[in-house]
Amino acid sequence: MPDGVDQAIRETAFWTPPELSAPTEIDEVNSSLCHGFIFDMAGVEVEVETGKVRIDRYVTMHDCGRVLHPGMVEGQIRGGFAQALGATFYEELAYADDGAFLTGTFADYLLPTATETPDIEILHIETPSPFTPLGAKGVGEGNCMSTPVCLANAVADALGVAELNLPLTPARVAALIAAPEPALPEAHRDRGAGLGAAKPGDRTLRGEGQARVAATPEAIWAMLLDADQLASIIPGCNGVRKLSETYFKADVTLGVGPVKGRYKAEIKLCDLDPPKAATLTGSVSGALGTGGGSGRVSLSPGEDGLTIISYTYEAAVGGKVAAIGGRLLDGAAKAIIGQFFAALARKAAPESAKTGFFARLLRRRA
Repeated sequence: MPDGVDQAIRETAFWTPPELSAPTEIDEVNSSLCHGFIFDMAGVEVEVETGKVRIDRYVTMHDCGRVLHPGMVEGQIRGGFAQALGATFYEELAYADDGAFLTGTFADYLLPTATETPDIEILHIETPSPFTPLGAKGVGEGNCMSTPVCLANAVADALGVAELNLPLTPARVAALIAAPEPALPEAHRDRGAGLGAAKPGDRTLRGEGQARVAATPEAIWAMLLDADQLASIIPGCNGVRKLSETYFKADVTLGVGPVKGRYKAEIKLCDLDPPKAATLTGSVSGALGTGGGSGRVSLSPGEDGLTIISYTYEAAVGGKVAAIGGRLLDGAAKAIIGQFFAALARKAAPESAKTGFFARLLRRRA
């Protein structure tokens, strides 16, 4: 305002719809005059082999009263849909038995991105509210509540199941599809003895592979039963004690991403078929976590004096180390196995082959 001129006239007014009266004596209250209404429809497909759910079509109709700003309304709807997509398929707070939080990073607590969010059809029907001056109702984050229910019902209908729990991860959906697991044959029930069953919250790792070593199956078999040789080829090994012909204890230092610690390991061999195959079972324990697993190793002669080592394994990891991202854990397991076979190839190869082209090729494969 110019100098010497008082401020302009100001008036403040308050308006409250008569329907929004104060709470009654028994604390009853009309909480809103802006109730919006939503109708959702989803068409989905479920891949039987993987448990992945694909949204083929999603239609959402909103009655938010008078649409005052179409662009803002559409943004609210699409944002709410993306948030609901996370609740339906990705986001989960998981804890181990010991209370360790397993989804503390975005490597494990997954969120949908633009890649995972399909386009949706948005429809409107305008029924102006008689209680607000412009006839507007609520629309913000409406799909956060309707979309998870809609998609869950669509998947339940596709699978023919009556109950399911969110989030619908591929593992959960696959479990709904799969038939019950057959009972373990009696002959195999002792194979995993001493490992302990995987507990809720544990990370399960599975894998298989091959390695080629320039040595005979007999020579490799002898190395696998020699404590000193094992100590020299196990990654991070601080020492191996041989308690019997098929029972070893080891002290190892391992690191997975930011988690590194020292562990006590026990390794047992069973189902021996020397020098062709053996089953290895083992367990590890340390301040940062525990683990256990089993694997089958087979040795077969190849060409040019090579031995082909084939292996499959399954392991469960728990404790703090299980909080590491699943993909990082899986990559670390493969890297450690690769280091083991690379060291085995160097130890087992004849001196004359260690500096040649063929040896360098073997190291690259390992």
